[in-house]
Amino acid sequence: MLLATSMVANAQNYVDSIASSIQNYSPKKQVEILLAIPYDKVVANTPVAEQLYLNTLKHAVALNNKIAEADIYNQLAMINGFLGNYDKRLDYNLKAIKIYEATSNKSKAGITYAELGFAMKRRDIYRAIVYMQKGVHLLKEINDEVALNSVYDNYGIVQEIAGNVDSAIYYYNKALDLKRNQNDSIGIPFALGHLSGAYLVKKDYKKSKEYLDESYAIRKKRNDTYGIAECLVLYADFYYAQENYKEAVEWFIECYDKAIDNKYIHLGQYAAEYAAICYSKLNNYEMALVYQKNQRSLKDSLLNESTNKTIAEIETQFETEKKETQIIEQDVLIAKKELEIKQRSYFMYALIVIGLLLFVIGFFIIKQVKFKQQKLIAANRLKDEIAKAKTKEKLNQERLRISHDLHDNIGAQLTFIISSIDNMSYFLKDTNNELKTKLQELNEFSRSAIAELRVTINKLNKSK
Repeated sequence: MLLATSMVANAQNYVDSIASSIQNYSPKKQVEILLAIPYDKVVANTPVAEQLYLNTLKHAVALNNKIAEADIYNQLAMINGFLGNYDKRLDYNLKAIKIYEATSNKSKAGITYAELGFAMKRRDIYRAIVYMQKGVHLLKEINDEVALNSVYDNYGIVQEIAGNVDSAIYYYNKALDLKRNQNDSIGIPFALGHLSGAYLVKKDYKKSKEYLDESYAIRKKRNDTYGIAECLVLYADFYYAQENYKEAVEWFIECYDKAIDNKYIHLGQYAAEYAAICYSKLNNYEMALVYQKNQRSLKDSLLNESTNKTIAEIETQFETEKKETQIIEQDVLIAKKELEIKQRSYFMYALIVIGLLLFVIGFFIIKQVKFKQQKLIAANRLKDEIAKAKTKEKLNQERLRISHDLHDNIGAQLTFIISSIDNMSYFLKDTNNELKTKLQELNEFSRSAIAELRVTINKLNKSK
């Protein structure tokens, strides 16, 4: 277990270290580095690898490097295959093929045709064989033995799925010979594992175990995380085929744990499914239920809606009429519930929109009312100020009139009185001093009254 943990860490650290340092290089160099990452390192840390390739794809497009762009599409196709995103894998493969054919690159076009065929092996075996044959033909035409060593391997798998076990063994051996000649330490254990599985189908357990042991030894030596996980499930299949369920379930569980740790969803699903079957065979129904739930959970995460429908159609062919009816009824019930949820959602959205509209309308109405109130207040203030100004003007005019009246009437009369007193004093005899004194006092009083009158008029004028 410690060895397995170390292998996982090493493989993941390899990709993580590239992710943390690649930004220090030019876009051209980043593309070169990413395309040089070994296959087993990529599949050991697919989430990080996928993001790296997506980021670097932009550089390849910007550099107008069509071949690098197509190569990255192929890497993304491989990664999405391991993540269970089969529609994405198909899309990336088709994009790569389009570029390779446009640039007359027969080698890479052949490889990608073969990869596309391999990706379709579970959904359309006939088309898978056609694409694989087209890929093999292109590669043999240019004698590309390096590419053929992996294509032969995959073609063997397709032939085995189609039920042509002897043809599968033929192509597995062709692949193994090429890999040994090329010292392909990554590819050799894959070919050995495939041969082990083919001989297991033929119930030649001795040969099957020999090939499997050799493959496992190489993968442990290389710290090949995915390869070890694959060997674990091959050992489980080996014992399961011989109905040794006790031994098989231990290998399935070990494979499941490693697959979950490394996000090998397809392997984890397979291991969980057969672990549940083994526990059922061993009458341990509690653990069988646990792994059945694990398998179902992985299946739900692995498949998108369209793939689920396709598989459901295939699975219903092997179910009884009663189960088919139950599935249909369940689908209808789920669809009904989904429709109800959608209707509720739409109703809630409509209420929210209406509420927002009412809020906006209310806001503008309140704002308009406040504006009119402010306008009315301002108009009233203006009226008050005009009225005050008019009143003040009237007061000023009245003061002016009073001051004129005082000056013109009373002032003139007092002046006349003073003049009359002066004349009377002039005509009186000098002996009548008492009367003169009285007239003099009356004269001074009149002058004082005129002075006070002038002060009053000045005050009235200043009050304007």
